[in-house]
Amino acid sequence: MANIALITGASGGLGRHIVQALAADGYRIALHYFRDEEKAKDLCAKLPAQSGPHMCFQADLTHEAAIASMVQGISDSMGPVSRLINNAGIPFSGLSWKQELSDWQNVFAVNATAPWLASKYCIPLMRTLGTGRIVHISSIVAHRPLAGTSAYAAAKSALEGLTRAQAVELSRFGITVNCVAPGYFDAGMISSVDETIREDIRAHTPAARLGQAEELAAAISYLCSEKAAFTTGQILHINGGLYI
Repeated sequence: MANIALITGASGGLGRHIVQALAADGYRIALHYFRDEEKAKDLCAKLPAQSGPHMCFQADLTHEAAIASMVQGISDSMGPVSRLINNAGIPFSGLSWKQELSDWQNVFAVNATAPWLASKYCIPLMRTLGTGRIVHISSIVAHRPLAGTSAYAAAKSALEGLTRAQAVELSRFGITVNCVAPGYFDAGMISSVDETIREDIRAHTPAARLGQAEELAAAISYLCSEKAAFTTGQILHINGGLYI
């Protein structure tokens, strides 16, 4: 049975490169999207046919029923998920004592609760296969937070705790769980950051540049591979030396 890889937030800036890397590795890709159906389907159509067919799945990750239905739909139409990359995430800017409870809860719903729920419904499928790879996407902000990032930093920190706990729980089933904590990349959320702030980030990064999305995708490709069978519970920092 072909390896099925589910990537959440697949149509985003970083997600697109993760999808392309795993498709090149031979995985059949289940592309999750929330709103941008056209972008997801366009990406799906451009993936290599020899590793396909690939499919798109829509879901609101703030609802457990939607996640459960998506994973069931993938299993029914493609096969059981053996690789799960929890890439979907949302930013938020607001001082901790000024933000609304609803904002805090929404950030946690997408950045921490949704990865747990996606893994909750994929893990039984991986156990039937006797193997699996889960890769959560955290952030350097969990380790070097900026003012106004309390909700995002807290949610990503929670995700790293989940990574470690799941690694302990699942190792005996041949399932590894790891987390990638990217620094600042020239794709994705940074597109909304002012150029003066980007220049400041470059100036304070030992590598003196932003990361390339392909560099992040390559690390995820490794963590999904059979070669990474003894690597679990790790937080992999990819940030050009900004956090050491």
